[in-house]
Amino acid sequence: MKTILFYATNGIGLGHLRRVCLIAEKLRPKNKKLVLVTSAHLSMIFGKFFDSIIQLIPLSDELFKSPIKTREIRLANGVKFAQALKKFKPDLIVCDFYFPPSNFTFYPLIYALNKFSTKNIFIWRIGDRNNFTSNFNMNDKLDYFEKIILPHSQEELKYLFLSSVFKKIKINDKFKIIGPIFKNINKKKIDFCRKKYKISHKDFLIIIALGGGGKLKIGKCDSPREIVKCFLSIYPRLVKLIPNLKTVVSTGPYFGDFNKRIFPGLRFVKFEKNILELIKLSDLVISTAGYNTCNELVTSKTPAILIPLMRGDKEQFERASYLEKKGIIKVCKNISSENLLDTILYCKNNLTRMKDNFKKFSDWKQGNNKIAKIILETLNDQKKR
Repeated sequence: MKTILFYATNGIGLGHLRRVCLIAEKLRPKNKKLVLVTSAHLSMIFGKFFDSIIQLIPLSDELFKSPIKTREIRLANGVKFAQALKKFKPDLIVCDFYFPPSNFTFYPLIYALNKFSTKNIFIWRIGDRNNFTSNFNMNDKLDYFEKIILPHSQEELKYLFLSSVFKKIKINDKFKIIGPIFKNINKKKIDFCRKKYKISHKDFLIIIALGGGGKLKIGKCDSPREIVKCFLSIYPRLVKLIPNLKTVVSTGPYFGDFNKRIFPGLRFVKFEKNILELIKLSDLVISTAGYNTCNELVTSKTPAILIPLMRGDKEQFERASYLEKKGIIKVCKNISSENLLDTILYCKNNLTRMKDNFKKFSDWKQGNNKIAKIILETLNDQKKR
């Protein structure tokens, strides 16, 4: 039986872990052994897709404060990774992490590969335009990978890249544009969410979705805490302005504790595994501009207000700007109580127009099956050698 090892790093969000879980879900029926090496604390939050899980220690603000401790943990992670390669002898490694990776992220992979050479595939969810262009042209870390998968639509990449860069990608056999990786809507789960949160057809439902909800201050990754704070400050006015208002705030498992203000029709949850179906059920979403959430918005065709956060670069701002130009979302860049209130009321009055604009996404096709096929073809190519 062939073995595939996935390497996904997460410390403040769930995006990398979510993608490899969706891919693993496609590969499970293919009689392959699947192993996960990850720094995500909640490695089974989306379900059990892997035969074995190796837990690494994630980067944190505390580690940033101690270079010696950071080096110790980085080495320990490398040793764990190498032990996993020795034990499972994977035929292929599939990596999903932020690029360009920090030494903390990249070192464990290279440490292990120096001891046990293995073929690699990299899933490159792009960052901002400037970082991508410079790394595409100059970064030797890409040489470690047999294939580089871009989980984006061609339309999105054409918007984000210079035409010269896009042409280079198209003619380079090492790169594969597969379309976004996302979950399909389960219609039965929509009714489940309706009953779980007691949503009637008369209600105006707002979902606040904050992804993983974490922060990494020294790593220049903002906290979404201000979004919740601003929303709670205007909620008493919203109740008066929007009849039958109900709100579910999904803070994310890494959000941390805070003083919740209790209002009628307002509910907090740490994590909702059926968040896509809940988004589909809602009238309006307020969210950060993370890759997964934006895919869910496009899939569900639900209008939204996006509040982009720094995530090491400005990729959330560029993604939000792209979707705003399509007319399906409004961007709230400078978060304040009054600005958020005005944006919510604007969207409420323009929901029909925003929903109509979703028709522009003719090429937004799921890439899950395509990447599963590429992985299986890479395994078969190795067998022929």
